[in-house]
Amino acid sequence: MLSFDDNLRLKILAWFLQYPFYILWFIIKFFLNKKTNEWDRIQAPQYPRTIVITGASQGLFIYLFLCSPKFEFVYSGIGEGLVEYYYKNCPSCQIIIMISRNKEKLETLKNRLDSDQQKKIVIYPCDVTDSDEMKNILLDVHQTYGQIDILFANAAISFRQHLLTNTFDKAVRDTFNININGVLNTVMPLIELKSVRQIAIISSQAAYAPFMSPIYGCTKQCVLSFGLDLRRLLAKDNIAVNVISPGPVQTPMLVGTSPNAVAHSVSTDKAAQIIFQGLRRNQAEIVFPALTGVFQYTLSFLPLCIAEPIASYILH
Repeated sequence: MLSFDDNLRLKILAWFLQYPFYILWFIIKFFLNKKTNEWDRIQAPQYPRTIVITGASQGLFIYLFLCSPKFEFVYSGIGEGLVEYYYKNCPSCQIIIMISRNKEKLETLKNRLDSDQQKKIVIYPCDVTDSDEMKNILLDVHQTYGQIDILFANAAISFRQHLLTNTFDKAVRDTFNININGVLNTVMPLIELKSVRQIAIISSQAAYAPFMSPIYGCTKQCVLSFGLDLRRLLAKDNIAVNVISPGPVQTPMLVGTSPNAVAHSVSTDKAAQIIFQGLRRNQAEIVFPALTGVFQYTLSFLPLCIAEPIASYILH
């Protein structure tokens, strides 16, 4: 007889038992239950005027599984890509507020884009882990520009890269602090004010199989669950919440160090376009590229004794 100490056998048993429930869910969702959830009926901003993006100059570290482990993370520039995409492709977007630690990079990006007299780019140098300063900034944004249409909680760091120049203790604590507390410090002030229409929280496909990306995947798994919880909890306030779970995105580093992964990646501009369209549809979770998403999601359902060898084979 199985016991709770027999962890592997219990997981294998649960793995086989879950599939009938997926079939039942599919029948109920698409054939029997015609109702939609309250949070799925919220109208996302179709013509956003004011957006806020954290990590705007730093981009986002994205999990990459089709390369050597030492290049597990690549600098994707999604934060910068979002700024550029909304600036160039969203006529209704008149005010773009960028928050990041690096003032020089913010100013460089602003100077490169700021040519349209009808659009305004505002920069706020700040570390997202500073809860008091983040609250002051967001209160100032609220008082100056009114309601925020879309708030992007994008700032994050890579544990593996941070570990290269820091102690293990500091790398772990900083990754949790920035990737989790940074999200809280970004979204909570405007939630309390009820001064935001849509919140986009950046997770990662690493959240599906965190064992492939220690610590980082754990933080992104937390962010994913937090975002989906907020989606349900904030529906009563008519606030749309969406989680974005990217995989590999094309960058010069990716092309130079892992050319085999390029075929499974998307460009920064394409990533921003996918996010833009998914947010307009109020999509609960925006996952791209599809192939890496399917792979990661499949790994999450496999017993660890099977998933780890598969992951190890692909990584090497």
